Formats: sequence, C-alpha cells, structure tokens
Amino acid sequence: MIFSSIEFVVFLTIVFALYWFVINKNLKLQNALLLVASYVFYGWWDWRFLFLLIFISGSNYLIGLYMDRSENEKKRKLWLTAGLVINLGVLGVFKYYNFFIDSFIDFIGIIGYDLTRSTTRIVLPVGISFYTFLSLSYIIDIYKKNLRAHENLIDVLLTLSFFPIILAGPIQRPSTLLPQISSKREFEYAKMVDGLRQILWGMFKKIVLADTCGANADYIFSNHTTLEGSVLVMGAVFFAFQLYGDFSGYSDIAIGTGKLLGFNLMQNFAYPYFSRDITEFWKRWHISLTQWFRDYIFLPLSFSISWKISTEKVGFMKTDMFIYIVASVITWFLTGLWHGANYTFIVWGMIHGVFLIVHHWQGKPRKKLLKKMGTNNNNWIVVGMETIVTLTVVLLAWIFFRADSIHEAIAYIRNIFANGIFSLSILNLRGRGISSTLIDASIAIAVMVIVEWLQRKRQHGLEIQHYPVVLRWSMYWILAFICLIYLGNERTFIYFQF
Repeated sequence: MIFSSIEFVVFLTIVFALYWFVINKNLKLQNALLLVASYVFYGWWDWRFLFLLIFISGSNYLIGLYMDRSENEKKRKLWLTAGLVINLGVLGVFKYYNFFIDSFIDFIGIIGYDLTRSTTRIVLPVGISFYTFLSLSYIIDIYKKNLRAHENLIDVLLTLSFFPIILAGPIQRPSTLLPQISSKREFEYAKMVDGLRQILWGMFKKIVLADTCGANADYIFSNHTTLEGSVLVMGAVFFAFQLYGDFSGYSDIAIGTGKLLGFNLMQNFAYPYFSRDITEFWKRWHISLTQWFRDYIFLPLSFSISWKISTEKVGFMKTDMFIYIVASVITWFLTGLWHGANYTFIVWGMIHGVFLIVHHWQGKPRKKLLKKMGTNNNNWIVVGMETIVTLTVVLLAWIFFRADSIHEAIAYIRNIFANGIFSLSILNLRGRGISSTLIDASIAIAVMVIVEWLQRKRQHGLEIQHYPVVLRWSMYWILAFICLIYLGNERTFIYFQF
C-alpha cells in the first residue's frame, strides 16, 4: 500500500473516521486502532515480514524494561549489547548478507580462487532500515537515561511501528513520539486542514514531479553512452529532482497524515536545494537521518577519540581537526552503507564526507580571505557562487547514488565532458526516443522551485492559510486536478528499497 494509491485513501478514511468519530473518547482504543492499522499497512506489502517487525519491536520493548529496572551498570550494558546485536544482526542479515557474500567471493576470485555463487538471495523487507533505527533510538536513549522505558506494550509497539513513518521516515525519535502516543489527543480543525494541505503538496511532488522526472532520468542514465554531455547534465538534474520530489513528497504525506491523527512529526526536508554550502545542505536534507547519525555515531565517536588524545596535535594536524576527520569519515561511510548494499552508496557517502571536511577546514582561511577582499559572508556574489558549487557537488554525488556500479557512474561523468557538454541537442530530445514527459517534468520542476522559494521560511509548500480564500482554493483544485491526471502511472517510492 503506497501513499499515492486509492487503497491508501480508503484505508486512511476508515481509520480517520473510527479514530475521531467512534472511539475518540478512549485513548487506549485509539492507540490499539492505530497499532492494528499500522500492522495492516505494513503487512499489505508482505504479511510474512510483519512477524519480523513485531519481533523487533517486541524485543526492544522487553530489553527497554529490563534495562530500565536494572540498577547494575554491568547488567544495563549487557541488555544494551543484546539490543544492539538483535537490531543490527537482523539488519545485517536481511540487508547486507547478499552484498557481503558477493564481495567475499569477488575478493577470493582476485587472489586466484573460484567460488560458486550461492543462488540463495535474501529478500529485503521494506522499511527495515527505518524501523531498526527507531528501535535503536529507543534502547540507546533508555540506556543513556534520556528516556524511561514505557510499561504499556501497545504504546511502545505503536511507537516503533507507527504507519505514517514506518516505511520511509521521518525517523521520529521515540523520546518525542512516545509522549504524544501516551497522551490524549484533541481534534484540531486547523491542524487537520494543514495536514491535508501538506498531503496535497506531497502528492504533487511525488506523482507529478518525481515520477515525470524519473521517466526522463531512467532514459538518460540507460543511454548515457550515446547521448551528449548537455543531455547527461540534464539527466543528473532530473534525477536530483526525482529523488527530492519522491522522498520529500513521502515525508510531506507522512507528516500531513500524522497531523490528521493529532500528531506533530518532525520536518524532514527544509528546501535543501537552496543551501549555500554542504553543511547547510545536510541541515536541510533528510534531517531526521542526519540528526540520528550526529547524535548516535558522530558525537559519541568524537568524544571517545578526544578522551584518548592528550596532545594538541596529531602529527602536523591540530587534534580537533583530526578528531573531526576521523569521526566524519566513519560516520559518512556508515551513512552510505545505510542507504544500500552497493559500493556506489559508500562512494556517495564518502564524497559528502570529504566535502564536509574541506568545508570545515577552510572556515577560518575563508573568513580571512573575504576580509582582505573587503567583503563579507552575505555578499550576493559569494552566496551565489557557493550555492552553485554546492549544487554541483550534490549533483556529482547523486550520479553515484543513481548508478548501478562505480564503473557506470565514472563512465557517466566522463561522457558529460567527452560528448558535447555545451551542445543544445537537449532541445531535440523528443525526436530521439526520450520520454514525452520532458516538458512536463521541466514545468513541474519550475513550479516546485517557485512555490518552495516563496515558501522557504515555512514548514511546507502549501502552508498558505494567510492567502486570500479564492486564491487558496484555486491552488488546491488545480493541484488536485493535475495529480488526478497523472495518477495511475505512479512508481514505488525510491526510499522503500533502503
């Protein structure tokens, strides 16, 4: 069941009606309904994997209880270790078994031994990376005493399997979601209306923007050896907006759905393509994942390294810079690996890690240079140049993210500069086999950029309650009509594979 399907509309309508108009006075029944709805929603994909979700969330419920009740630090660590083994073990087997087995066979082949590849392939359960990270947050926060273990089984199971966020986020921390689940929720008309607006904007970004851009990106990436460089650049742009529309559209629908049920879910995207530098980009893109890796990997790792170094320098490098580099490399390696069992994702992560290190390193020299030039950080030329550089780096990294192999990504980039990067053949693509959605995709990109630029200081593109009534409703009907036109050709959300 995907958000952009008729099945989901019917499902959500039934849940909403029962939730607010039948059992609205009983919090326990409301939470029980949401838990059943979450299991139906997840089991719709493959009911067999529902048992895995229940096992993971149930195990973490018990581990959290035993850990919280234990006053012995050694026992607390043992329970935490058990939780890490269960969560990371399940994630490792289902997501990385095929990757590591194939990598091992390739390595053995390099040193002269030929091993037969296993025909056994483990199917990846949809959303496993997201609900595993939710569960890890729960037990780690209990261990750190940032959260108390909750006695109510239904509340905890719902926290770790809430249907709007279970498949592709946002990765809402249990420390902020569990208190909302365990507290009575009131029907707020303004919140419901805003939720519907955000769902509509998310639908537009998914159905119209992402799916039309995806058709063109697929064609260009599949034929990159025969197309000119200018076309390949356009292919990278199409994929960038496909991914943004697909993932941020999902987040908008999830957050809007949460509002319909009385929940406040965290913002997951804050107009990232308007970022002026790579650090700002990662404060705006997939915010919940960035904060997760910052709080549970980067900061603990940095503190751990700092305690082991007592000198001001490590070799020729200042200690704080050395710590930042080591922690960043490890964090971004794991970030890439989290996205998928392919070397392309690791390279993608390392590209961002390297440029973040460079940006961190040049902070002070940059300030001195700008001062000597008699300008400042807010000069429009400086901002414009930095934004262009940032988008270039992001587009370059997206090519690795999209490619099936490192070799294919390098070939794609090489062909950009080898095959007429400044040609205008992009204007003649319609007659060369590319999808007829070329113009549609270009218009969708323009509409999205204009709307989100105007709304860049708000939570989402359709937060327009301050606009005149006639203008608001005209926008709603136009967007809804456009979505209906494109409905039926929608694709599965990209991040379901992660």
